[in-house]
Amino acid sequence: MSARPEPAPVRRGPEADVWRIRLDGGDRTVRQAAGLLDERERQRADRFRDALAADRFVLAHAAARSILGRYLGVSGAAVHWSVGPHGKPYFTGPWEAWQWSLSRADGLALLAVCTAAPVGVDLERVGTQTQALALARRFLPAVEAADVGRLSGAAQPAPGEAAADPDGPAARVAYHRLLSRKEACVKASGGRLLDGLRLDVLAPGTVLGDGAFSGQRWFLRDLPAPPGFVAALATLGDAEPGLRLFDWEWAAGPPPDPAAGSRLILPPGGRRPRTDGAADPADAPAPVGGGAR
Repeated sequence: MSARPEPAPVRRGPEADVWRIRLDGGDRTVRQAAGLLDERERQRADRFRDALAADRFVLAHAAARSILGRYLGVSGAAVHWSVGPHGKPYFTGPWEAWQWSLSRADGLALLAVCTAAPVGVDLERVGTQTQALALARRFLPAVEAADVGRLSGAAQPAPGEAAADPDGPAARVAYHRLLSRKEACVKASGGRLLDGLRLDVLAPGTVLGDGAFSGQRWFLRDLPAPPGFVAALATLGDAEPGLRLFDWEWAAGPPPDPAAGSRLILPPGGRRPRTDGAADPADAPAPVGGGAR
């Protein structure tokens, strides 16, 4: 792992980049990754009771720092940010045009980077015991709860057969996908999932805000995810940015950059930031009810 910033991928117009990060690494990799974190991140890692969860937190945040450093032209350890009242991370000063969002679940994390608009990404592990139908009826709009119910296995079993699963795999996937879409929108706006549960996200595309998000709009899309996971990406506003997917493997470090000779392309009016006057480091707390940061 090198402290030298790697070249950033060449950006061609308004785009959102999503990095898929595998959170697997031995003790040596975790120790090296921990060296990129700031003091608050290390304190958070120390509070985990489960060693594997702590290691994955370290690897997710260190990878995010390394990747962001590629765009900003600095080392991962030199990346510092502030947070909003509900945990949304943001840059100030010369880096303020760069928007990003991080989500993790089990051994996988997603990092979204965008200069076109505030961005939110969410990754959800589909729970095998989730009471999808009951939760959907309690917390989600009626049309979404009906869709989860349509996919549930709540039909009466035939005579002599065991009782059916009251939810079923398809209903659980549908429920978690709806939560993921809502969380992505909420994270793009810097709000709380509790205030976004009533958002209508039955279909991706343009989402209209109401309640605490009245007047806001997002462009929402589902992201590819491994079996057992669902993921979504939202950008604030009506525009549909392009999408590029990248993979990060800790075992091998960052993937080869197809534009190895390129340097960071700054947003319009941007200046290459100095690294000797960064904002105070701050680490975003986990969002309510969604994929952890």
